[in-house]
Order: sequence, then C-alpha cells, then structure tokens
Amino acid sequence: MHRISRYIAVFVLFLFVVGAEAQSQTTRRPPMLTNDDVLSPSSSRATAEEPVVRTDATGTPLRNAREVLESALSKISEVKSSRTRMQMTSPAGQREVFVESVKPDRMHVSSADAEMIAIGRKFYLKTGGTWTVQTAPATSSTFDSGFDVRTLMRQMISKGNVRISGKILGSQSVDGVETIAYEFLITEGSDSGTLQLSVGKQDGFIRLLSATGSGMNIVVSFSSINEPLSIEAPM
Repeated sequence: MHRISRYIAVFVLFLFVVGAEAQSQTTRRPPMLTNDDVLSPSSSRATAEEPVVRTDATGTPLRNAREVLESALSKISEVKSSRTRMQMTSPAGQREVFVESVKPDRMHVSSADAEMIAIGRKFYLKTGGTWTVQTAPATSSTFDSGFDVRTLMRQMISKGNVRISGKILGSQSVDGVETIAYEFLITEGSDSGTLQLSVGKQDGFIRLLSATGSGMNIVVSFSSINEPLSIEAPM
C-alpha cells in the first residue's frame, strides 16, 4: 500500500506548490516548518460536507476518467488566490492546516502550534507567541530545479501500469457552490486508493477533495477562489 500513500502525499504537495507557484518561479528558500509544526494535532472541528445528491448520472462510469482527473489538476494553475483547509487522519490521530495564498508571492500558513507568513523573500515565523523574520537570499531556490510537482503528478497518473477508473457520484453543494462529485480509483499492481473530487459546475475548480489509501485519509476544501484576500506582514 506504500505506493498509493506516495500518490496521496505527492498530490497534497502538488496542491500547496501550485498555490504558491509564483514563489517557486523566483529564487528563494523559506524557513521550513516541520510536519509536527504544520500538521499539528487538531481540535475536533471537521470540514462541513453537504451530502451528495443522486442524479440520473449517479454511478455512471467515466470512459475518460484519466482525462477528467488531469483536467481538474490543470485547472488549479488558474487559481490566483484562495483559502485552503486540509485535514489528515491517520493511526497517529487527526492533524489540520490552513493556508491562504495570493499570487504572485504571498502565503499565510497556520496550524494549532505554528504560523508562517511569506511575502516576497521575507518569511515570518511565529512559535511560542513570538514572531521572527528571515529574508531568503536571492540566490537560493525554493525547489530543486529538476523537481516539478505538477509534472511529477501528471507522470505518476500517466504511467502505463497505473490504472484509473472513475464514476459520477452526483451533485453536491460546497460552500454554496454547485459541483459535480466524482470518485476515482487509482490502482498500481495490488495497491489501490480512492480519490473523490467535487468540481465546480460553472468554473471547473476543485472545491472539495478526499483521498484515502494505506490507512490515511486526507480532506482538502477550497474557498474564496480568486476573491480579494489580504496577507500583510505581522511586524
């Protein structure tokens, strides 16, 4: 089951990298929050999900499941600003992180234990109630030049030995946005995982995502897509 865990992990990384895409196109390296910092033990709050409403198309197999999934992934690159909430449940417990991002170079990441604001090459980190600031050198790089997460994700799901099937679950309202809910089964050998996407009927943006595999469940919700957001320096 380890391969599907890798798919889920890379997919989540894909979401956050695309959300800060412009930061990776200029040269800088932020002070890194650890997994324990960002994905800290969460309160019992859960992402509110309205039930999927069955339609005439419910259960209809997708003949082009791979293309539908790739299209939804590609659409994320058109997001200029958004709020993202991710919850991860595993045998270790539940963890939660919130991200606000505004292109070209602003991001606010918060969890129960830590908070970070990135503006240009300045990175503000809050731990223990105190803010500190670092300025990344202009010669550094956020990601290794050969590591393109979007390309990696596409390559992973396009591999010949990776099988993707899908079906329409029905209609779903997510934060007042009407979406079409899909379910994809990603299989590689004897390993498999499930990915559910709720995609806006009008704009094609993913509004809700759920990934399950290898004892891990991740729920990611997106709101305020391309709406005015303000991220300012805390000091």
